[in-house]
Amino acid sequence: MLEILLNTLLLLFGLAFLIISSDWLIQGAVKVSLLFRLTPLFIGAVIVAFGTSAPEAGVGIVAVIKSHKDIALGNIVGSNIANIGLILGLCSLWRPLNVSKSVLKKEAPIMLLSAILFYVLSFDLVISRADGVIFILLFTVFCFISYKAAKNLFNEHEIQEFKFRKTVQKLNSFFPVFTLILLSLLGLILGADFMVRGGSNLAKIFNVSPWVIGITVFAIGTSLPELAASLTAAFRKVPSISVGNIVGSNIFNVLFVLGIISLIKPIHLEASILRFELPVMLVFSAVLFTVMRTKYKITRWEGLTLLLGYVCFIGFLISKHS
Repeated sequence: MLEILLNTLLLLFGLAFLIISSDWLIQGAVKVSLLFRLTPLFIGAVIVAFGTSAPEAGVGIVAVIKSHKDIALGNIVGSNIANIGLILGLCSLWRPLNVSKSVLKKEAPIMLLSAILFYVLSFDLVISRADGVIFILLFTVFCFISYKAAKNLFNEHEIQEFKFRKTVQKLNSFFPVFTLILLSLLGLILGADFMVRGGSNLAKIFNVSPWVIGITVFAIGTSLPELAASLTAAFRKVPSISVGNIVGSNIFNVLFVLGIISLIKPIHLEASILRFELPVMLVFSAVLFTVMRTKYKITRWEGLTLLLGYVCFIGFLISKHS
């Protein structure tokens, strides 16, 4: 009983870290957008996404080194599904999210392409080092394309409703803003780590399998920075960061995180993953791409559909492995 209580407190402590850190991260990210005249979409899809994907990278690298490939792979697949179903679902329920034409032309197709590529390269039931090289090369192309577009499409009116904290408003140079972002990312990662530890310990107490832990507890836990950052961005009326963060994070998880960990050690897959989890990830990616094309907005009804789809996925997964 005491162990359950302590791990629950660890979860709540991590949540507090996430909420506070995410607010400061968005403040710093939007300030960077103004200082360097980069679009908020680029800030969300690259800078914020890179930071909020750090827990996935950390969990994946450690898990592969320790030969826990179920946790490493389940974390990536589960995070991408959670990012769309859980996070964008919740964010659009809070406030309908506008989608820029830029993200539909560049970032969203790369997200869908990376999911398809992940599935195709898994047919031989191994993600090899050669596959990892392909992922990393595509990731480099993604960053370059996003940066070029960010310099050409900057529009200050896109963030005119954003309210800066007084301390952030006074920051007008790179170093203090960069320091703020680094500290905020550290807070996000620590908060996610506390929650993952508490959640994984609770899962072990209740005797849940490693794959289910990876694709649910670890996936949701390492997606909490995305959830915190995206909800904060939606609340502060910068929807392009919310959408960009999720699209960017899904790209990072496959092209960067999976690329890096498969370079460290090739990842062998179970055949059952090709029949259920990977197709589900593909479906969520395709649905998001389709939804974003309808009037360039993710409505509350569409968000509810994504959220219910995620709940059904988790329910089926747990029943399948119970």
